[in-house]
This record gives sequence, C-alpha cells and structure tokens, in this order.
Amino acid sequence: MLSGMDTALGEITLVLFTTLAPSGVVAFILMGLPLLRGDLPVETRRRIDQFLSIPLVTSMVGLVASATHLGNPANALYVFLGVGRSPLSTEVFCAVVFLALAGVYWLYSFSQRPRTGLQRAWMALAMVAGVVFVTSVAFAYSAETIVSWYTVYVPLNLWLNALVGGPLLAVVGLRVARYRPVEDRLGRALVAVSIAALAANLVSFGLQSAGLPRIENSLLSASDLVPYYGLMIAVFGVLALAGIGVDARVLYARRSGGALRLTVGRAAAASALALAGIFVMRFAFYMMHMTVGLGV
Repeated sequence: MLSGMDTALGEITLVLFTTLAPSGVVAFILMGLPLLRGDLPVETRRRIDQFLSIPLVTSMVGLVASATHLGNPANALYVFLGVGRSPLSTEVFCAVVFLALAGVYWLYSFSQRPRTGLQRAWMALAMVAGVVFVTSVAFAYSAETIVSWYTVYVPLNLWLNALVGGPLLAVVGLRVARYRPVEDRLGRALVAVSIAALAANLVSFGLQSAGLPRIENSLLSASDLVPYYGLMIAVFGVLALAGIGVDARVLYARRSGGALRLTVGRAAAASALALAGIFVMRFAFYMMHMTVGLGV
C-alpha cells in the first residue's frame, strides 16, 4: 500500500501545475484590469502588455509540467476526446483556450499600431477564459470515488490559493512595468485581496483538517495519509504571511510617508514565498488521495 508521501511524489508535476497555473491566471487578470481603461497612456499600456509575459510564463510552466503526466505526448489527442465528459479533459481544454487567447493578445500587442478597442475586447475575452480555466481546475478533482477529494473544500481551496498568490504575482508584473499606482493604492488593494484570501484559506484548511478522520475506506482514514497536515497548514500560513508582509511593509510605510521603495526584488521575493506556501498545501492535497475501494 502506498503512503500519502509516495502518492504526492508520484504526482509532483501536478502539484507544480496546480500551484503555478491558477496564480498565474489570476495575476494575468489583475494586470489586465488597467488595460481595460480607455484613457491609459500608450506607453504605459505598452509596458504592461510587454510584462504580461510574467504571469503567462508562470501559467505555461505549470501547464508544461502537467503535460509530463501524460507519459507520451501523443496521449494529448485522447485527452481532448473527453472534453465535456471528463473533468480532467475539460481542464486541459480550458487551459489551452486561455493560453491561446492570452498568448495571441500578448503577441498582437507588439504590432506597430495595435488597435486599442480590439485589445480591450480581446483582453476581456481572455479574462473570462481565465476564470473558466481556474474553475475547471478547481472542479477537475471532484470525483465520488475519491472520497478525500469529494468535498466542498477542494475547489474552494484551489480558488483561494490562486487569490493568495495571484495578486502578489500581479504586483511583480506591474512593478516591472513601472505602473505607478501599484506602489500606492492599487498595490495596497492587491495585498488586501491576498490577506483576505489567506484568512479564508486558513479557515477552510482548518475545517478540512477536522473532517479528515471521518473520511475513510476499508483500510484507513484520510488523516492517516497526511499525519502532519496541521503542521503543513502552519507552514503555508507562515510562508504566505511572510510574502504578504514583504509587500505590505513597503506599501503601507509609503502611505505613512516612509522612504522604503517597492523594488522588483522585494516584490519577487514576496511572490516566491507565497507560491512556496501554496506548493506545500498542493503537495498535502495529493498526499490525501484515497479511493472508496481497497486501494489508497
């Protein structure tokens, strides 16, 4: 019988995918919000467009990592045959649609005379595709036969993870693009979203942890598979709070007239800490894989 650790290590590429892709999508959406404005200066728009590559690459790294789970690239053809019938096939299809829309938008932004109206409409479409994609990932693991995953906490936690990591990654992109509002009110708003999502996430993980001993099959309970789940929640909380704190310390100090600046290095460190915390909890998620039958 496999242990929870063995199961998670066997699914490490999916751990990486569900850590990076949802946060990357949320960051792309948040970075795109200023681009929907009609009065945004051309040069500012150009810089933000250029550095949309940051959340795009983050999402693509996650997707490429998950593709290794197919074993043979030719298996991707069979994945698409299950769209609408298989949640996992639908997840992959939604990922491809989002990345295609977002990628085409990004490439078009490098044209000599991009049409702002077309860009705004295309960005809105890519944002909607992004929401659908993250939602499809959230519900991809909802299967009655996997009793430890068939709970309300699984999709909720994935969305909350994305709302913890995504805003901090958006801060990185907007800071690299030298978008001034991110060092002021917008930056504080993004940090506030991460703080609220982190608080809700910790509550959700706590409730999930309390219910694990009651989820069992003929061999063991879900809590047996993740014996250090409480400790992993604590590690997640510390890492994510540290990341948020790096940004918050600068942004709220500036509000009070402090001399600290939100450098790209600080913003990147904040995002990396939060994503590391999310990675811990995605690893724990795959550790608790348990079916209703005799196998784990």
